[in-house]
Amino acid sequence: MSLDLKFEQLIKGELKYKSVNLALNLLISRLQRKYAANKTPAELTICLQEMKAFVEKYSSIMTKDIEEIKKL
Repeated sequence: MSLDLKFEQLIKGELKYKSVNLALNLLISRLQRKYAANKTPAELTICLQEMKAFVEKYSSIMTKDIEEIKKL
């Protein structure tokens, strides 16, 4: 299953994930609230782009989290 789909499910609140990385936990919570306030495809796309940009920027410290999210 693709990582994008997992991110989408996290943002929609369909999946739960707790990381040891506080920044990732805060990002997920914020994006969930943002999407819950405006459940449109455009908003979901914006949230997904932000999530992917974060993961790409911090990929060196996100390896374990990415693997765990893929397993969800």
